[in-house]
Amino acid sequence: MRAAYFRGDGVIDIVDVPTPTPGEGQLLIKVAANGVCGSDRKILQGGFNLIPGHEVAGTVVEAGPGCQTRPGTRIAAYIPIHCGECPFCLQGKGNLCPNMKGLLGWATDGGYAEYMLVPDRCALPLEDGISFAEGVVLLDTIGTSGHALRLSRCWDAESVLVIGAGPVGIGAVAGLKAFGVPNVYVTELSAYRRERVAELGGIPIDPTTENVEERIRAQHPYGVDIVVEAVGTLPTIWQSMDLVTRGGIVNIVGEYWGKVELERPKGTWMINDMTLIRSFYFTIPEFHENQRMVLDGKLNAKGLATHTFPLEEIKAAYDLFDTGNSLKILVEP
Repeated sequence: MRAAYFRGDGVIDIVDVPTPTPGEGQLLIKVAANGVCGSDRKILQGGFNLIPGHEVAGTVVEAGPGCQTRPGTRIAAYIPIHCGECPFCLQGKGNLCPNMKGLLGWATDGGYAEYMLVPDRCALPLEDGISFAEGVVLLDTIGTSGHALRLSRCWDAESVLVIGAGPVGIGAVAGLKAFGVPNVYVTELSAYRRERVAELGGIPIDPTTENVEERIRAQHPYGVDIVVEAVGTLPTIWQSMDLVTRGGIVNIVGEYWGKVELERPKGTWMINDMTLIRSFYFTIPEFHENQRMVLDGKLNAKGLATHTFPLEEIKAAYDLFDTGNSLKILVEP
């Protein structure tokens, strides 16, 4: 089978490797689509020993012993390699499994290949009417952002600020409008993405030409009810804390691995009843609920997948991602 390897310094090799054989509890899937993700972009520069790719949808072609999912089933891959037995897994919260063995595409070979092994318990069946492109978008783009919105009880909010309209941020905008939030402000550097925000019903703000705090406080003097931080930098985390109202919620969904200094020069965070949430991925029941929202016409998942590339042009897909002139990019082996 053909597979992509990230060698480092932006070099990608497409090579022929043996097609894997499923073992106990494993499925072999024919990959239909894999989403380009910013976290994979980091290993594009650093290099990686495994086949990357963790936003995967495809069809089961072979099932190993002990599997419940049958060949021919269309699935999306749930990346936490969870135990299936702990109290969290039994509630469908594999993202919180304390026995997690890693993430598909990070601890195992991923989806930038024609075929991929997926644990049976990580196979999320796609409903009839859900395309493979939508299946991919329902993972990180809508799934991760939707989990953050549910943890934040966004349906109770009158105003929300989303910082960053990359794939997860734009998923948050789509979800917030689906949940009926009237005022969704979005800061984003890319003009292309600001246009997409407006099409979804959000209120775009260009932080290079507007003072974000002045713009927000002109309408909401005490700050917004919820801030969704979808960039993953310390300055934007601080900005989130500055712009949320007293008693409001800050949800950090952007990927940030550094230390967070909570005290700010304005010195208000200790006295404003702020709720600070760090959300991770999503639960299995949420995935099925999001599928239903797509089928009911509440979420336009397909519209968030803006570009498609064959596996041989995966480098061009990442080059486009770097421009900011895309939402979710798909690679089809």
